[in-house]
Amino acid sequence: MRRVLLSALVLMAVVPARAQRAVEVPLTRVLRAVVTDEGRVDYRRLAAEHRDDLDAALRAIDRQDPAALRTDAQKTAFYVNAYNAHVMGRVLEHGATNLERQDLFQEFFRSPLPVAGHRMTLDQLEHGVLRRQAQVDGAPVLPALRALRPSAFDVRIHAALNCAAVSCPPLLDRAYTAETLDADLAARWRAFLGSSRAARLDGNGRLTLSSLFDWFAEDFEASGEALGDVILAGMPRQRAVTYRRSLAGRSAADLRADDRVSFAYDWTVNRSR
Repeated sequence: MRRVLLSALVLMAVVPARAQRAVEVPLTRVLRAVVTDEGRVDYRRLAAEHRDDLDAALRAIDRQDPAALRTDAQKTAFYVNAYNAHVMGRVLEHGATNLERQDLFQEFFRSPLPVAGHRMTLDQLEHGVLRRQAQVDGAPVLPALRALRPSAFDVRIHAALNCAAVSCPPLLDRAYTAETLDADLAARWRAFLGSSRAARLDGNGRLTLSSLFDWFAEDFEASGEALGDVILAGMPRQRAVTYRRSLAGRSAADLRADDRVSFAYDWTVNRSR
């Protein structure tokens, strides 16, 4: 009896891992082949040489049993991978060059896709599942989608999700896994905050921040810290010294009210060529 019970427990642990590898293995082949050192994507190569791998990952994303995702790390890794893979698929589907066009934006982010046996939009996946919002695009999040959520929101996923825009935090060159999720999110967060995508100062002391800090200020300040302090805490030490005068102790409201601070986002698609 003890041996049977042990075998059952081992099987329960192995099945989710195998299921996620069906996503992670082909997606990693895609990402290693098409993500450049600058974080852009070679969509031509993706279409010509790795569309089969992307399609295999997307099929596995559709077939994933959500009940097999038992931990927050498994859920977060899976749904971040699902988002990033579907975004690449959407770029190939639409041949998009700029996502700011309202008609394309609607189709790209707000038309349903298959994820873990459900139909959901990219907005619902990001905001309803991963960010645990009560409403998405003016509609309540359905109970079936609420049931998919991790038990807590990790603000660092803002540096892991890639919406295909130049200003997005760049893609990791491999799929996220539950085993390395915490280290990978920490590394992506540090890399983003260490880059000009997150913040830049001009010669006149004017500060430009990523619009992510404006749109999702409530996420970044949920811990009770001011937005400026959250940004500084994640920056490399020397970079933080440079930005301390502009950011220390300043809330999102403070930064929005300062005419020497602006928020910007480039929706040009992150094509490498």
